[in-house]
Amino acid sequence: MDPSQLNQVKPDQEKRNTYYESTMRWVEDTYLKWFGENRTSYGVKDTLRQGEVTGNKDVDGVQRSVGETVGNQFGEGGLGEGVGKIADKGLLSR
Repeated sequence: MDPSQLNQVKPDQEKRNTYYESTMRWVEDTYLKWFGENRTSYGVKDTLRQGEVTGNKDVDGVQRSVGETVGNQFGEGGLGEGVGKIADKGLLSR
């Protein structure tokens, strides 16, 4: 390889991004599985948690409880576990 070709050599950015994405997906999945959740259950809980805007601790507590209950239905052992897994793999993939 002559010196003029050195400027044309670039790392394969796409390959590196693919490796990073798959590694981060595995880390996230492992972390969520450790707590008995998947992306769907975590997303539902997080979305409902962000809706706490009243400032009243009792109302916010009820909202948080409802969010946890609904989110847990899509997690491991919940009634909607299958739906949560399908949504996780099909819709929420990076």
